Formats: sequence, C-alpha cells, structure tokens
Amino acid sequence: MRYYIKCKLNPYEKQKLLDSIKNGLLGSGKIFYEGMQTALREGTIDEDNIVHFIEICYCLESGLYPMAMEIPELNKYFENIVEIKDARLRNYCTMECEFCDCTRNIKLPGKSLVEELSIDKEIASEKDTFVDIGRINLNRKKQGIGIQGLRNVIGTLENKNKVKPIFVAAAISGLFAIFYDYEDNDYFRIKNISDTMEARKMLKSIGLDIHHSVESIKAIAKDSLANSNRHSNVV
Repeated sequence: MRYYIKCKLNPYEKQKLLDSIKNGLLGSGKIFYEGMQTALREGTIDEDNIVHFIEICYCLESGLYPMAMEIPELNKYFENIVEIKDARLRNYCTMECEFCDCTRNIKLPGKSLVEELSIDKEIASEKDTFVDIGRINLNRKKQGIGIQGLRNVIGTLENKNKVKPIFVAAAISGLFAIFYDYEDNDYFRIKNISDTMEARKMLKSIGLDIHHSVESIKAIAKDSLANSNRHSNVV
C-alpha cells in the first residue's frame, strides 16, 4: 500500500533529522531504508512543522498494521506521528507498486523539507541515489494499452539505440511492461496486456520474463489483509 504520512517535527529536533538524512542514517540497515530516505527527501513541511510524505509499505499485507516496521524509526526523529492514511483508495489499486505512479500527482502542502533543513544542493541531489522505483516518472503521453500497444513498441526495438525493455510484471488489470526511451531520456509503460501465451512469447522475445500471472496476483490481493482490514483506509 501507499500511505500518506504526517509527522510532527519538534523545532529543536530539526538538526537531528537533518543529520540523519544528510548522512544517510535514517532507516539505515532496515528493509525500508531507501524508500524512507526517498520519501523524506521528497517530503514537505508546513507552517505547523508537520512533515508530509508518501511511502510504500507492505506491513498490512504481511499481517501487521500499516507502517508497523517504519513507525519505531520515525519515532526517533519526530515528536508525534499525526496521521497515516491510504494515499489512494484500495479499490483502485492494481498492485503495480514496482513501477506504479498512481500517487505522483498528489500535491504535498508546505515547502520542501530538504530546503527547510538547509541541506545543501549537493547533498539534496544525492536523493537520486536512493532509488524507489515506484517513484520513477512515467511519460503518460507514450503509454500504450493492451497487446496492440505492446506490438507497436516491439516494432521499434529493431533500433536498439532508441527503446530498451526494462521490466515486466503481472497486475490485477493485466500484464504491464516498462520501457526506456534513449532519445527522450524517459520511461513509459504498456499496461493492461492480456495474460496470454501470445503476450508472454512476445515479451520473452525481447528478453522480459514474468514470474507471476494475473490470476496469482488476483489471488494474493483477495487473501491480503488490505482487502478486508479497514485500518487507515481513508483518503
């Protein structure tokens, strides 16, 4: 799930948070390390010293409450965790977290947290080294749909210097594949591809292997606690 998190920052603790982000200590050694670093480096802070950020967390799907593993780490730096809520309605989730950009248009209030903490530009630019692939910007103007969209892209792969296959996976709505455009230096997605032998052969022909099926993803979603647990299921 993607969660919208609000944490109260004590003005006297800003230096501690600054040091943890600047030195890469916040979340160090934890499974959520890069995700939390990225989330906070892209977060904002409002006039009430509330820090706003969006982070991907699988605790609920694993039988824990949302952000269960992350909360103890956040408590080291924040006075209070004000709110944790779904960043997107679960009914619309297609389980594409690997490369989904469903929350990229959410406008966080306030100003940049790294600017407020006076993290210099060189350090701030290092946020790109903390890769949360769910935050990679996708060019939606290039987005294709279905088997025909896949055929169209594969037809351009003869020129290997133009488009490169990056990733493929199964989601509730179908298979989806990510491609990189060398010419425009951006990524785009072909989504809602029917999970058929034809589609799998086409994807395999360009070097993309799928480890799950649409049916298996639907089964996972059905059995997940996120399907029935209403905790923080608000927007």
